[in-house]
Amino acid sequence: MYCRVVPLTRTPPGVEVFDYRVPEGMGVEVGALILVPFRNGKMPAVVLAKMQSSPFASKAKDIAGSYADIHFPISIIELLSHVSATTFTSKPAVLKAWLKNLPKRVPNPSKSPLLRRETFPSEPLLRRREGQGWVRATVKASWSIDHESKLIERAQELLDEGKHVLVLTPWKARLEMFVEKIGQGVSYSSDLNDGDTFRAWSGFYSGETKLVVATRIGGWLSPFADTVLIDEPENDDYKQDEQAPRYDARKLAIWSAEHAGTSVEAFGLTPPLHSDEDAPEILPNLEVIIRHPQGRGAIPMVQGEALNTLRDHEGKRIIIHPIKGDIARLTCRDCGHRVVCPKCDFILSADGMHSRCRVCSFKGDLPLECPKCGGPDLGKSLPGIERLKSAWNKHEPDIEIEWRGVSHADFELAIPWGACVLVTDASLLCGSSEDVRRLEKLAVTFRRLARDVSQSHGTLLLQTEEHMADFWTRVLSTEGFKIFRDQERSARRLFSYPPSKRLIKVIVETEDDKLMTAIKLLAEVRGPYPVPYRVKSRKSRYIWHVLPKTTTVSRELLDALTVLSKHALIDLDPIAFLR
Repeated sequence: MYCRVVPLTRTPPGVEVFDYRVPEGMGVEVGALILVPFRNGKMPAVVLAKMQSSPFASKAKDIAGSYADIHFPISIIELLSHVSATTFTSKPAVLKAWLKNLPKRVPNPSKSPLLRRETFPSEPLLRRREGQGWVRATVKASWSIDHESKLIERAQELLDEGKHVLVLTPWKARLEMFVEKIGQGVSYSSDLNDGDTFRAWSGFYSGETKLVVATRIGGWLSPFADTVLIDEPENDDYKQDEQAPRYDARKLAIWSAEHAGTSVEAFGLTPPLHSDEDAPEILPNLEVIIRHPQGRGAIPMVQGEALNTLRDHEGKRIIIHPIKGDIARLTCRDCGHRVVCPKCDFILSADGMHSRCRVCSFKGDLPLECPKCGGPDLGKSLPGIERLKSAWNKHEPDIEIEWRGVSHADFELAIPWGACVLVTDASLLCGSSEDVRRLEKLAVTFRRLARDVSQSHGTLLLQTEEHMADFWTRVLSTEGFKIFRDQERSARRLFSYPPSKRLIKVIVETEDDKLMTAIKLLAEVRGPYPVPYRVKSRKSRYIWHVLPKTTTVSRELLDALTVLSKHALIDLDPIAFLR
């Protein structure tokens, strides 16, 4: 007997499986986690198939043994193949992303009974559970102001019923909060060391752990769960957008509902654009202040009326400023010349006594004069948070301010009761990158902030450009968000962007359109769009947009994209269209 395995190591696409001989008397099943000879040592691997013969029989080595008596259900094997095919990544690379590095010292087998799930390729959403006959899996979402509390209550209900529950959340900062408030379980993220990672997922697999709270890395555990609870499904941090494999943990949960009988429930604040459900109304104490770019004041970026409100406020005061460092961009006040990064040509920022690139992380000495005209002032730009702190301490030393940025960690910090919160530039709440989805992301981020301020009975001061003033109040109401959603859908439909049309992003290192010849026969192709600010030591990159004829990707198009993936990075469901 022989078996075909997926080793736990990164391999390029096309290098997928290896064949090994099963020693006489050893029982090996599909899904078993085993040890195989690999190069000069032993490597964990998952059995993909059993065979009576192998084309590599003469070179095949014997399996070295099992790993902790772990046997994955068929649903995990099918999910592995699905993610590999839809992310154009090798199966070993996907497995490596899930399991990371297993402990070299093989742990003792779990004493708990294994939690097995099987898949049946029959009617979608109708699957058989072990010992339960046929059941219909459910996928549903609810939207409310206090969605985190509802998720916690639901998790506690399911655990009291003896269910195995997986909670997926987009941010690491929320892991411990959910574990603490639910009252049990373990957290699972990419920050864990190898041993803790193994204990987190293997405990859930074996049934010893009833609850796992995970970031996107835990999406592959969905087939082990009776129910997956998704926190804020409207946020895109469930999607790996930079490194391969580019999978979306939300989609892994949906796949599990369709193929492994797992129930999926989502709890969020803002319905996505493709949903017709109502967004809950948010009623904060909100004051919208028109920001005048040419205005001058004692505190940069703080308008006069905002400053007066902060002075008069008797409680906690928070200023949210989205720009890091001292100066957003090093720009000459005399000639307008911008000092660019020597590595990628992005405009440098000032950070203390150093210049810093926010794209490639280059760090160098701060230039003392303009390299073009010799001017001494390179401060014609929006000031960073450090400059604001310095100005505030100089002019308002008796008023204490808590300074925050726009990172996820900052947004997870609680708003003190009755606090006055000032946002210096609302248009930068979700970053400065321009994309087709910018307004959608602004609406999601702002509604979350407004909800937090409202629940703390605080005051929200929002500085914004005049043409955006109406946007902020509109997206907070149920009817106003519906109007915004309809307008955004119309704009996307006009230019054939999601959700009105399926879009596939292809990233290549050449603008030669011959590479896209086969794709053009099967779908509309747009581009190429050059990717700006690439490090000069790397090749240029270009983005092509592929628009299939239908919302689903045909087998022929998928095959053509698979061939193209040898020369390109392909994202079937991108969350950033032009980046």
